[in-house]
Amino acid sequence: MGTRWLIISFSIFVGYLVIRNRLPRDEYPVQRMIDTIENSLIIALVVWKLSLILFEPITVITNPLALLYFSGGEHGIWLAVAIASIYIYFRAQKEHDSIWVYGDLLSIGFLAATAMYALLDLVLLRQMAWVHGSKLVLSLLILLLIFRRSRTIGKPEQLNQGLLWFSLGQVFIQFLNPLNHNYWRGFSQEQILYLSVAILSLSIDWVVEKKRLSLN
Repeated sequence: MGTRWLIISFSIFVGYLVIRNRLPRDEYPVQRMIDTIENSLIIALVVWKLSLILFEPITVITNPLALLYFSGGEHGIWLAVAIASIYIYFRAQKEHDSIWVYGDLLSIGFLAATAMYALLDLVLLRQMAWVHGSKLVLSLLILLLIFRRSRTIGKPEQLNQGLLWFSLGQVFIQFLNPLNHNYWRGFSQEQILYLSVAILSLSIDWVVEKKRLSLN
């Protein structure tokens, strides 16, 4: 368990470094935006840990120390992502920053962290090689796609394409996962969530394209 946490912590650190290097200092208020991202990560961590109260209240009532050792699991992760995203959105609105720039930075950081996690898991733990190997390849390909397409940060179409292909890739990779549990018509909850993200990405792309055409 200790090794797993070290892998997670180092992967997040790598993603954080990639975010810092992605942001041009002569075009954006770097420190303010980095502070916002750091605060969002702290908020996500706190929400994830405390989400056990929401999802397993009996466990917390009978054993309060469970908050130190356990979390809300996968549901807690998605709740943490939602709360942190809301925080970033309102911060961006308040500071008049582009939400697409934040989306770009977080996507790049997430892909880098995912690639590092998959690599370390393959090398150190050697568990589910096909799953983590596929995640490593997928993350690196999406990163390469984003960087090769353009160095410009915060382009909606670029961000949506990367999100779309990553989500669809995750759906197929989960079929390789022996721990994948059938939830609805052969799909797990995680796969359904990624399919929802893919549909959302397509919807955003359609809205952006329609808006662009209306301005021409």
